[in-house]
Amino acid sequence: MESEYDPESEAEAAMKFAVAAHGREREIWISLAMAWRELARGRPARRPYSANVEAA
Repeated sequence: MESEYDPESEAEAAMKFAVAAHGREREIWISLAMAWRELARGRPARRPYSANVEAA
């Protein structure tokens, strides 16, 4: 299945938004960029802590 998204480009774009943002908005953009980087590397994203607790 082909995707129209390039994870590397999306990560770079998110970091550019992070540079221009402040406070909580910056943190959100950085988190988003990190998620795109993980997708670009082909590694599955980590599950949030709350999901790990529920599974136990």
